[in-house]
Amino acid sequence: MQFGLFYEWPNPSLRDWKTLFEEGVQQIQLSEELGFDYCLIAEHHFTNYGNSPSPLLQALYIGQRTKRIKIGTAAVVLPVWQPLRLAEEIAVLDNLIDGRFMCGVGRGYQAYEMASFGGDVSESRGKFQETLDILIKAWTSEESFTYKGEFHNIPNPVRVFPQPMQKPYPPLWLAGTSVDSMNLAAELDMMPLSSGMMGQDGMKKQLGVYVHALENVGKPLTGINLGAQCMTHVAPTDDEAFEMLKYARWQNRAQRGLNRQAVVNGQVEATPYEGELGDEEYMDRLFFGSPETVIKKFKKVAEAGATHISNWMMFGGMPHEDLMRSVRLMGEEVIPALKDVTPPSELYHELLLQPLVTNEELQSARLSRSPRDMPT
Repeated sequence: MQFGLFYEWPNPSLRDWKTLFEEGVQQIQLSEELGFDYCLIAEHHFTNYGNSPSPLLQALYIGQRTKRIKIGTAAVVLPVWQPLRLAEEIAVLDNLIDGRFMCGVGRGYQAYEMASFGGDVSESRGKFQETLDILIKAWTSEESFTYKGEFHNIPNPVRVFPQPMQKPYPPLWLAGTSVDSMNLAAELDMMPLSSGMMGQDGMKKQLGVYVHALENVGKPLTGINLGAQCMTHVAPTDDEAFEMLKYARWQNRAQRGLNRQAVVNGQVEATPYEGELGDEEYMDRLFFGSPETVIKKFKKVAEAGATHISNWMMFGGMPHEDLMRSVRLMGEEVIPALKDVTPPSELYHELLLQPLVTNEELQSARLSRSPRDMPT
């Protein structure tokens, strides 16, 4: 298994952004020392739910402060970008950090953010697909090209310079859980990003759709990768980890407020709500606990097919000192116990023998388990 950190720099109390960002960088530097493999940066705009509005610039800065780890996005929201400009930015970034970039992309799912850019979520799927088409053309074409779509047109032949250092382009990760997303991931050799909060059954359903899609396009059922985003906190004891539940609750409540566009002066409403999960059920969906407890939870995720664990550790305004302790325990005690853990070898063929789930069943699994929405 590979392990990384996931960041969107939530800012409940509107702290100084530079201080907040630098704390994340220090955590990432420590993770590199301790053997983590990568870090991922989200893209969020206009609220304190996530202060990560410029993921590529942030990735460049982190690349200059690290030496080994991969640095990726999870995800660049393609519908809000001009495709050619984005292709150039990513190619330059990949060159400047010596081919360490991983390009996670998504179509976006926040109507508040999309509308602030003058867009509409209803158009996001089409804009996403066209932007992805243009990115790949820009990175692989050795001659000038044109493009005509519903949302984007390139009437004059263009060729993008430079091209990425990695060939043919940086690894693509896809933030999405729908059947269409799994088909696209299989077609373009993208690694799907799932959520540990979906539980084993939900993750297996998503992986099953992906495996069927790989089979349908003639791809081998070997070397299959699946990313899982897991809200994680490692503490010396389970009781100490439980004390951090309040920070996860703020993040969950803020996500719900953002979904409802309950935003005033950039601050999202993050208040308790009817139907909120109880502590025990909520903790069951989180990756909180002592090193021993967290190891057991990650082994279950591996049994569901996950190969890359993206640990969401900075959430809800958790103090920097507690985060650094969690990163250290993760690196010193959890990762060494799991590095050689892989999904069961028979898993993929077993999934092929099962009926293909519908998009409705897949989305039901996602929503019934996860206390926060994921892009689809």
